[in-house]
Amino acid sequence: MNKQLTKLISLSTALLIMAAPLMGCGKKKNETMSYETWWTSTSPDDTSDTGNESQESTAKPTETTLPPPSEYAVNPFTGIEDMDKENVGKKGVGVTINNCHAAQPSRGTSEASVIYEFETEGGQTRMLCIFADVSRIPLLGSIRSGRVGPADLCGGAGVIFISWGSDETAVPSHVRKNNIEWIDINNNIYAYGKGHDAVDVTGDDNFCWYDREWMNDKSRAQEHCGVSRGDFLKKAIEYYKIDLNGETPELFHFVPAGTAKMTDSTACTELTVYFSSTNDDALFVYNESENVYYKSQYDGEPQMDINNNVQLNFTNVFVLYCGINPRPNDPSTERHVDIHFENGGTGYYVSYGQLEEITWTKPTPNDPIKCFDKNGNEIEVNAGKSYVCVVDDDRASKTVIK
Repeated sequence: MNKQLTKLISLSTALLIMAAPLMGCGKKKNETMSYETWWTSTSPDDTSDTGNESQESTAKPTETTLPPPSEYAVNPFTGIEDMDKENVGKKGVGVTINNCHAAQPSRGTSEASVIYEFETEGGQTRMLCIFADVSRIPLLGSIRSGRVGPADLCGGAGVIFISWGSDETAVPSHVRKNNIEWIDINNNIYAYGKGHDAVDVTGDDNFCWYDREWMNDKSRAQEHCGVSRGDFLKKAIEYYKIDLNGETPELFHFVPAGTAKMTDSTACTELTVYFSSTNDDALFVYNESENVYYKSQYDGEPQMDINNNVQLNFTNVFVLYCGINPRPNDPSTERHVDIHFENGGTGYYVSYGQLEEITWTKPTPNDPIKCFDKNGNEIEVNAGKSYVCVVDDDRASKTVIK
């Protein structure tokens, strides 16, 4: 009996050795397989006859199973994998948008990756809307003139700064001195479009126009009606010979949504930010089911994007307290302010219903804003869109947290 068993084992071993080349399917030992070939050859679409069609497969994926390749890349301004791969290695753009009461509602702002709000003159605020991919910018407005503050924000984020006019006493010299790429489309206006999202015939140097729908609204002044769109802004970049190629750094230290560790955080379901007596009620209200903060302002009016009838909402809200002072010896009729990012400051990071006290730095116009917890560690930020409030530190005590 033992001799017969020994013979059977020997015969089985020999058969296995002979079958080994066949089991390798003719693949050479050191041959590699591309991801696309691997995915096709291992996909669960095998329709071969198993002889038992009535039973469903109970096979489970192994630990080496990979997901299908994504058609998107990570957006450096949100940490979300939703950016066209063709845009990798391209610069983003930052556009100055009006935020006075008379210019509400806006267009295209809900699709910005990050929005900064900051004081200009007379206590009024404006927004800087940053987009990772210029070609995907929707109809956007109303676009207004640029200031040194948003130029510095663009410099730190590595994006091209776009405005409709500027503070001529400071912006041109400042951007030249600090090598910040800037386009003033004020010199490239095509007067009117047929409607709000189309222009008639434009020349090679026409990149913006007045929204006819807004112009027909007698309560809306012309300076609150300027718009443009991604294809026109891309044409402007080409016209002014600005190189769109360039790596864009990650804006914050992003982690998967909902996983950011917040040091000594407290609950925050409502946050009211006081910018000035002109704009004293920027309100963010937490929606727990969506894990975002919805923004309102001007006596509780929802801040809307009428392109898609969406109220602006964000995963992250930052409040950065900063030295903001009227510019001395300002020769203009308007009293411009200077935002002293170089001194850094304190503030808050708010996300997922929690608030964390932070400090922040931005030493030069071309340095990014870095935020730190009370232990001096750079904070983690939940992947998602962000709204950043740049607030005069003299008004910090007027922020209301609930």
